[in-house]
Amino acid sequence: MSLLEIDRLSVGVLTDETTTDLVHELTLSLDSGQTLCVVGESGSGKTVTVLSIIRLLEFAAPVRTTGTVRLDDVDLTSLSPAQMRSFRGRRIGMVFQEALDSLNPAQRIGAQLGEAYWPAGAAPRRGDLRAQGQARALELLREVGFADPERVANLYPHQLSGGMQQRVMIAMALMSSPDLLLADEPTTALDVTTQAEILRLFRTVQREHQMACVFITHDMGVAAEIADRIAVMYAGRLVEVGPAAEVLGSPRHRYTRALVECVPQVGVRHTESMPSIVGSVPEAAARFSGCRFAPRCTHAGDRCHTEEPPLALVTAPAERTERVERSDPAEENRQAEVACWNPGAGPVILSSPAPAVTPATADAAREEPLLVIDSVRRDFVTRSGRADGLLRLRRRERMAAVDGVSLTIRPGEFFGLVGESGSGKTTLGQLVAALDHPTEGTVTVDGQRHTPRGLEGDVRAFRRTVQLVFQDPQSSLDPRHTVGRIIAEPLRELTDLRGADLRRRVERLIDEVGLPKTIIDRLPAQISGGQRQRVAIARAIAPEPRLIVADEPTSALDVSVQGQVMNLLLDLRREHNLSYLFITHNLSLILSVADRVGVMKDGRLIEVATPETIAADPQHDYTRTLLAANPGLTPSTASPGDARIEGSRQ
Repeated sequence: MSLLEIDRLSVGVLTDETTTDLVHELTLSLDSGQTLCVVGESGSGKTVTVLSIIRLLEFAAPVRTTGTVRLDDVDLTSLSPAQMRSFRGRRIGMVFQEALDSLNPAQRIGAQLGEAYWPAGAAPRRGDLRAQGQARALELLREVGFADPERVANLYPHQLSGGMQQRVMIAMALMSSPDLLLADEPTTALDVTTQAEILRLFRTVQREHQMACVFITHDMGVAAEIADRIAVMYAGRLVEVGPAAEVLGSPRHRYTRALVECVPQVGVRHTESMPSIVGSVPEAAARFSGCRFAPRCTHAGDRCHTEEPPLALVTAPAERTERVERSDPAEENRQAEVACWNPGAGPVILSSPAPAVTPATADAAREEPLLVIDSVRRDFVTRSGRADGLLRLRRRERMAAVDGVSLTIRPGEFFGLVGESGSGKTTLGQLVAALDHPTEGTVTVDGQRHTPRGLEGDVRAFRRTVQLVFQDPQSSLDPRHTVGRIIAEPLRELTDLRGADLRRRVERLIDEVGLPKTIIDRLPAQISGGQRQRVAIARAIAPEPRLIVADEPTSALDVSVQGQVMNLLLDLRREHNLSYLFITHNLSLILSVADRVGVMKDGRLIEVATPETIAADPQHDYTRTLLAANPGLTPSTASPGDARIEGSRQ
């Protein structure tokens, strides 16, 4: 018998006397010591499934759940709320997506870990429990890679980096030695080296503690690194499940194959367009008469639109499937299943590498630079101190976030800037966009200089020349304004357009970035993440700039939406001769599309070369480290002894 067994689980939200299905008849099983990755685009039902396992969804909305979820011999769906509370934390641990949002900002790390140790209903003031909790907290902080757990336990969450916060969340989930660990996108938006450390940590603790782990991700590369088995969800339904090597190496379902095709790979160039999936995941309230993926599938036949395929065991040869009665669950747990009337077979064929010099690069090399960064430095003053009796001694320290960077970008050039978090990428982008002033050096854009004394010349003209696309559109778009007003704002500030002319220009921009005209009167909360990023791009290109600084614009997007956004940027570049300073930690992505790539470390630009040179012959050890940490699509074969954490950046 498997540790976790989910049998025909359906989850619906009750709204206005109707039920909107979020998950439909999902059946899965998981053994002790095994890791199951649940993958799929946003809106596929991944998080709803995990929250339903521990019944957290019922606190957010009125839900109706059918089917069973069993942990060993206990049916979790039949437990009372009090009984379920005893299971959460004791036998089931949870690592949420946003560590900083999940940690109490007003409480020290040690105290928060101690709370996770107390049994349900226990009095936290009992001295023996507090002492045991503190000892367990220090033990786990050391186990997850902190060299000085006593110091970390005394810190507040905001004093830790993103990777360190995620390690604390893992330690918190392990406080009561659970049998099952659930993780919801724990590596989203982390840089590749920190992500690699967190994934090694997951493998280590999961195997040493022999826990079962359900790991949610939209990154197929992450799934390849950590998964024993992969379950693919689409529109609330399980469409493929099987061993990681089979699902990634020879995906059957057309949706799975499309996801694999969308993953950028080092050495595979996409200078014209990247693979993407047309359309988006249907809304939860949508009704289906056939396969849910059929409207987006290029291989759909008549049967696909009229009859929904059942989940069937894959039989040899891989080209065909047939419905087989379920037998031994343990044996079934090692087999592959797919719900597709027209399955694929064999590995996905990726595009071949492009020539070393693209036409855009050759043309740009003959023009004068649009952007010239000359020996730029940006210092910040920090204050540190130590307690000395009743006095607190403070010392001012100067830190260089950007240290002597020189760089040129020519008209129409796509320049990618990569590096770990804290390497100075975003600070350099802010200096280029004149959101901050350099301490030393100059930034010149289209002949207009930006010096330590400020921006010289016409500020409005500079703003028309340089625009930004921020990392998180949900934060950068005003939630009270409609899409039309958001896009019109830079036009009102930087141009003379008004009235009907302004409205027509906004409508043209909405059409240019591939959005429906009906979106113009919606609020940001009423559209998807990919649509919000397209709105941010429309706002950026509205005043017809020559240079766009894009700061991690695809970091939190699904791989298919990422492809759509990148294709939009490439199309706009060709149409408007735009130049890009594209900041990212996704090395595979930038090596696929950029003309040149710069690598930053500790505020310095340590290497600049073509993507082909970076991929084939990197000159700096740090660049080689980034390439080694970059996840691929080959499932990891690391043994428990290989999964070691080499300390942490504290």
